[in-house]
Amino acid sequence: MSTLDTNPGSRESAARCTGDAARAAVRLLEPLIGIRGQYGNRVLEIVDVLEDGPQVAVLDASSGPHIQPNQYGDPLTRQQRILTLPVFSEIEGDAHPVLRALLPDAILSELRRLIAQPPEPGRT
Repeated sequence: MSTLDTNPGSRESAARCTGDAARAAVRLLEPLIGIRGQYGNRVLEIVDVLEDGPQVAVLDASSGPHIQPNQYGDPLTRQQRILTLPVFSEIEGDAHPVLRALLPDAILSELRRLIAQPPEPGRT
């Protein structure tokens, strides 16, 4: 059983962080495309912010190139690994742990404010 299944509060938090909060998170994070930081022993760079989720695409700059397949599974090119992470943690009512390590304190505080914001009545 996953941690998400045993933590109903996290599902409420994830559901609460949609709509206006998700759009505000995208607007908040888009100017940060290109920032680098360290998470564990990895050097990561935010390369895109996706409204779906919302999510961030993070380049693992510390990894060597790996084979990138095309949509048919055939090897195509060698590229550094790109990870797609949710902006809002699915386990706790906070930003994703990787983002907590990468984001400047002022931006992280604003993102946490969005997460803590109660949803508008009748909106999700």
